This record gives sequence, structure tokens and C-alpha cells, in this order.
Amino acid sequence: MKKLTVFAMYSALTLGSFYAQAQTADAGCTIDRGQATCNWTAFRKALDAARTVKPEYRDRDKSTGMQLKELAQKLGKSIANEGATPDLTMTVIPAAASGVDIGPADQEILELHIYAGDSSQQKLIWVETYIGQKDRPWPANVHSTIAQFQQRLSKK
Repeated sequence: MKKLTVFAMYSALTLGSFYAQAQTADAGCTIDRGQATCNWTAFRKALDAARTVKPEYRDRDKSTGMQLKELAQKLGKSIANEGATPDLTMTVIPAAASGVDIGPADQEILELHIYAGDSSQQKLIWVETYIGQKDRPWPANVHSTIAQFQQRLSKK
């Protein structure tokens, strides 16, 4: 009887832990030591359900803004009006610097971040990291990041 009770308790703890991890994974991305881990299935559901997208970019970076707007349109989403709450927000940021730069080897260059929710409750739901050469211009790397993301979407 003791063995059965111990087994039942172990099973409950294990399944409870698994359920909690599944709930967290569904919620979006988790960041651990600078690495994002995102749930592709949950992201696809959020992307498919979204109707409006807000591209975020700096005023001086019109090229990135145009590329994010084109991505939204290719995904069949409309651009959110100013002041409206979008279903998704997309932005491109430089990848975190590693501190060591050795030669022309490929490195993490940019990250496409996709958030769900309004600005006060934004939740990171996808991170697309682009690995490439640092000597390319920013607009070219943004283009490559978006192309990589579109390729991933078409495969899955």
C-alpha cells in the first residue's frame, strides 16, 4: 500500500509539473540566460487569429518600417491605426552582443520580436534570430531576417 501511495504522489507531482510547464510554454516565450524559447504551435495560433499588426521602428529607420509593413501585408494582416490596440506588434532589434568578435564568422545579428497584447500587457510570443555577417548593411540584414521568418512559416 505504501508503494502505491508513493507512486501516486510521484505521478501527481510529475504530471503537475509537466502541466505547469505546458501552460508556461503556451503563454509565449521564456528567456533563459539570454536565449529565447518559444512555442511554435501557440505562436501560429496567435498569428492566425490576429487581424492587425503594428510595426515598431525608429523614425530614422524607414527601411525597417517599410519591410515590417510589407511582411504584415504578406501575412494577410492590416496595419493598426494610430492609437488603436493591435493584435500583434513586430519589431527588429540588434541581437545581444557576445563581447567577443573573432573574424568574419557568422554571428547573431538581429532578432525579429513579435508581441501579443496592448502596450501595457505585451507578451513576447516569437523571436526569430538571424545569424549572418556583421559587415552587411542594416536594411540587408533586416531583409534576410524577414525572409528567414517567411521561409519558416512556409515550412510548418
